Amino acid sequence: MFNIAIRVDVDATIGAGHFMRCLALAIGVKNDLTKADIDHQIHFICATINDTYIAKLSEYEFALTTIPHPDDEEDWLSNDSTKTAQALEQHVHLLIVDSYRISTPWYSCAIQKTCEKILVIDDLADRPHQCDFLLDQTLDASDKRYTKLVPAKCTLLVGQPFMLLREEFAQWRNKALAKRKTTQQIESVLIALGGSDAVELNLQAIDAVIDINQMRPEPLKVSLVVSNNSRAIAQYYQLQHQYSWLTVHADANNMAELMYTADIAIGASGSSAWERCSQGLPTLAIELADNQSLVLKKLADRGAVVNLGRVSSSTGLDIKNALNSLINSPDTYRAMCKQSAMCCDGNGVKRAVTALNLSSIYLRPATMADKALLFKWQSQKSVRQYARTNHQITYAEHSAWFDTVMKNSDRHLFIITERWSEECEKPVGMLRLDLQQTQYEISILTCPTQQGRGIAAKAIAAIEPQFKTRPILATVHPDNHASQALFSKAGFKKVAKDLFILENE
Repeated sequence: MFNIAIRVDVDATIGAGHFMRCLALAIGVKNDLTKADIDHQIHFICATINDTYIAKLSEYEFALTTIPHPDDEEDWLSNDSTKTAQALEQHVHLLIVDSYRISTPWYSCAIQKTCEKILVIDDLADRPHQCDFLLDQTLDASDKRYTKLVPAKCTLLVGQPFMLLREEFAQWRNKALAKRKTTQQIESVLIALGGSDAVELNLQAIDAVIDINQMRPEPLKVSLVVSNNSRAIAQYYQLQHQYSWLTVHADANNMAELMYTADIAIGASGSSAWERCSQGLPTLAIELADNQSLVLKKLADRGAVVNLGRVSSSTGLDIKNALNSLINSPDTYRAMCKQSAMCCDGNGVKRAVTALNLSSIYLRPATMADKALLFKWQSQKSVRQYARTNHQITYAEHSAWFDTVMKNSDRHLFIITERWSEECEKPVGMLRLDLQQTQYEISILTCPTQQGRGIAAKAIAAIEPQFKTRPILATVHPDNHASQALFSKAGFKKVAKDLFILENE
């Protein structure tokens, strides 16, 4: 069992950003482990969480342990560390920590002993951490922010390549960007101010649209995204009943689709800012918390948002004027679409999961016990398509070939093996090196269900140095574009339309 634990809190004060980016990463890791056919458990540990977010964990079958909120604020770090260690119960391969309150004293001996690797998610860079990875998804963030705050061995995952969004945003991105290019007039507004219960601001935004709609032949349609636990939920539904152009979405689970539908957003400057950027959605952006000021400034400097400033100073008139201005400035609107889309491509989770390197690849010499498994792989149509002998082979043919290879000392057959932990590893492919006079010829096959995970590239990198003292040749069908790209990226030089060579080291 591969165990992952996540320590994060969520409530109306903290907002949803920390939880949602952890959820996005957890889903990405779950997808990777599921595709690799690895038994796993993903376990959230929270001191504060409400029913809305408990339901999200249930949707993905993530476990949840709630720990007591320490009464003694002065000793919060120590108490929370102890409670978290107790909640872990068993060995954890990866612990993810996302809390502005946690710093180095929290990473106690009990935590370190239980957890193989620790990933911290942060964006303040104002306190030390004892971790193996640190992820800061702030736009244009630099490694230098953390050089004195983390161990020298810590891997830094910093900047826009690692913005953590759920997969739905990458799925909707191309469709959304295509829509922005053809938008001729503004018809729809999304009001989504994050997980905080920003009642007054929501009402100001609605009032601004009410005023604007009085002057329009066709009213702007508004989607209002709020929590079902909002203290003003009844008031929102009353407004929806009063205005046919207003639709309330309580605890929406289709944010990417809502952003696609909208032409302009009114939103906060936390994690949801990257979601809107991934969809190229121009935003009237408001700073709801101190930690959002840097994000807001960077996005405004790039022309990706209209900066409405701090929530304490923003008024309904500010929102109305900014919305009117953007509606009547098509050139500015198109520029904002372009600039926002350039800030986030929606693929940060994939990059983060890859960078975490949760598994490793090594080459195990094949044994006679691997014969049947290799036949199963080689019998697949997708494998036979580009093979030298592309007919459907029989087991007798395969058996004769396998026995011949195993008896020939010049032919080296390896099983590509993926190791997740000491107790968990699986065969995921085959790599063969055949000595031909002064050079080796390479053949590589990935288990069909594991293709697209970068296994073949890692297998080539795992070839032992003794084989690299001679050139290595790869014969690749010209139509097999994936394999051609694989060998090019692995350092092989293309010398003919179907031939690649890796010179000896």
